[in-house]
Amino acid sequence: MPPHFLDRVTPRAYPGTRLLTAALAWSATGVFLSVKSVYLFREGSRGIVLAAVLVGLILGMVKGRFILDRIADRIILHIGAKPTRSCLGGLFSVRNWMLIAVMIIFGRTLSVLPIEAGIKTGLYVMVGSGLAYSSRLLWRAWKNSAAKTP
Repeated sequence: MPPHFLDRVTPRAYPGTRLLTAALAWSATGVFLSVKSVYLFREGSRGIVLAAVLVGLILGMVKGRFILDRIADRIILHIGAKPTRSCLGGLFSVRNWMLIAVMIIFGRTLSVLPIEAGIKTGLYVMVGSGLAYSSRLLWRAWKNSAAKTP
């Protein structure tokens, strides 16, 4: 039986590549959201926005440690459970892709709402710093997978 069309056009990647892609995605998103908060910083009162950044960093680290670290661990297990070469888009589970879509919609909605710049800044910093912090687990898993590759 000839291979299905999707089987032929699906980009396949090794686990190390999928781990690297996940680590890059989490790190880049975390940095992007944190940098975006700098632009919001210009719109609000300096004292309030600075406090929002500090609170956002603290809450982001806590969120990263207690929530996002568990998600990163599940992503690592998910990638490790796949065949050696599988779909690059399969680095996240369907549930994770749905969560990503919800977070994108939430972020877009937040950006257009008439909310104080300090609150927006704090939320962006919280999510961004949490993702960047928890990406360390993905980077570590990628490093370990690269060390195992001959």
